[in-house]
Amino acid sequence: MAFTPFTGVDHHKRSVTFCGVLVAHEDADSFKWVFTHFLAAMGGKEPNYIITDQDPAILKAVPLVFKTACHRYCMWHIMNKVPSKYGVTRDDYSVFVKKLNAIIWDEDIEAAEFDAKWEEIDREDNVNKIDWFQEMYAKRKQWRDGPAKTHTEKIDNCNRHTFPIISTHLAIEVHGAQVYSHRLFEEFQEEVKYSIGTCKSRGFTECDSLEVTTVRDANKDINYEVTYCPATEDVDIIDGKQVAMSVMWSEIHQTVGMLMGKLKNDVDNFSSLIRQFKEKLSPLNKQQQLEKILGCSPSQEITILPPKKSKNKGSGKRMLSMKTKAVALERKPKRMCKNCKRLANHDKRNCPNPFAEHPALSQSLRLLTSDNDTKYEINVFIGKAIFPQKLNY
Repeated sequence: MAFTPFTGVDHHKRSVTFCGVLVAHEDADSFKWVFTHFLAAMGGKEPNYIITDQDPAILKAVPLVFKTACHRYCMWHIMNKVPSKYGVTRDDYSVFVKKLNAIIWDEDIEAAEFDAKWEEIDREDNVNKIDWFQEMYAKRKQWRDGPAKTHTEKIDNCNRHTFPIISTHLAIEVHGAQVYSHRLFEEFQEEVKYSIGTCKSRGFTECDSLEVTTVRDANKDINYEVTYCPATEDVDIIDGKQVAMSVMWSEIHQTVGMLMGKLKNDVDNFSSLIRQFKEKLSPLNKQQQLEKILGCSPSQEITILPPKKSKNKGSGKRMLSMKTKAVALERKPKRMCKNCKRLANHDKRNCPNPFAEHPALSQSLRLLTSDNDTKYEINVFIGKAIFPQKLNY
């Protein structure tokens, strides 16, 4: 039987599996039954989009169940067919795929721009002579990319208890950090930083209840029309100072961007102007600011001095218990002692039996020390070597 998983995209742009179904027949009636029960399991709430491959049975069943969801084709399935449809053995295949990917995966491309670039590819590679490419181009409004992979529980917790790092402090960026998930905010933040140095407003008009602003993208040399429908009854009064602060941040970032291609002297001059204005706003030095906060000044007579630094043995280290030391010693790799000829945790220098390599002397010492009532003083001589210590028994 065919396995049919339902995978959705959450607010982190990551996938979550809702359910899986086993179907005996891949026909329209079977998929209609599957979609009907899935919709019931979702409480009757349809998804915004339903993305599938181009199976004829699925294409027939989807509109019978879903009334508001937009049906789109999975781009992954479409692109998987390109090698067989175009001809992977053709000499120009790699060049063609590179040009095709450049317009297929461009999220910012406009419809008119896509059509123009498609016509350019057609002139160079004659793709419209292939029936499959003609059919796909005719259905280009149905193209849609598939979901990503991972889970969300840990990420949701991170979003609830952490706040993303703000780059520009523009009001729109701060607001985006409050309403977007971290994953989406990263994409939004990149757009904000990009727009600071490249996008400028070229005009503002009102049309009925809509506000239309023309925005110029200097990098792409394109004008965009941004339409806004204000809901004055639900919008708080905007603080004029906050708006001025946002404009100021925008000006600063634009200036910094312009300095990238200038001389170091220009950068130094700009930094000097900022420091001068900073000193004007805050004439107090750090010491004076601290005194103002505390409400007092430091005493001129110093009577308490810091103690002299002392180095104590074991200072700053935790004392190990005998058990811990024994365990560590036991785990330490053993080595061969040249004195007692055994694998142990010591060597000849600190061997507990210094006379092990002289069996006769060791035996004599054992006999001498067996008498607990008598003390013996022995000077130990071994050949020409004299042990420096005097052994008392």
